[in-house]
Amino acid sequence: MKKLLMVLFVAVLSITFMGCDGSTTEGTGNSDIDMTVLKFPHLDGHGSEVMKDMPILFEYEMRDYVKYQVAFVACTCRAPRDNFWSVAYIDVSKETGEIQYISFEQDSSGHYTAGVWGDSNPIPEVEVTYEDFERDFFPWIVGKTSEDLDGINIFYDETPTVYADYANTKQINEPELIDAFSGSSVSTHSIIRVVKTLLEYHDSKYTTE
Repeated sequence: MKKLLMVLFVAVLSITFMGCDGSTTEGTGNSDIDMTVLKFPHLDGHGSEVMKDMPILFEYEMRDYVKYQVAFVACTCRAPRDNFWSVAYIDVSKETGEIQYISFEQDSSGHYTAGVWGDSNPIPEVEVTYEDFERDFFPWIVGKTSEDLDGINIFYDETPTVYADYANTKQINEPELIDAFSGSSVSTHSIIRVVKTLLEYHDSKYTTE
């Protein structure tokens, strides 16, 4: 009798695990089993460039665009205990390959909190806030394609000495915007570089033009 009960228990347990296995791998394609991890060139405030991981936490194809959540280290100049990661929510067009929406808070529906601002708020010394980025810098990113950002490595037109090795080969021509965010260079550089890396990935997979 004990042997029979043990056999039944093992059989039920096996069925249960099979059911659990199926439920965790169906549907989203966003599990940690098949997560895509890209690399982007992080540039710190001292002019040092290091390749960093950029996991795509969420990727979902809509009819005309793709929804993304991407994560990246916000700042490496801080103490390691404060090197938090940012999570950007980004919509990218399948037809044109341009950024349609970017936020570190709500998704484009305004219903879900899909992003995290991992940097200081406000950024020390310059007192630039996340709200400043949302109001002024993100609109500059929206509408950009890989071609638009090709040749832009830093958010400057006149290259500071510390970034001499990464001078742009294309003018941005936004002097007031650059002046407003010149003290927030790590954040602006990272966002530009993360977006460029994501667009390269997106273009290779989805863009039809």
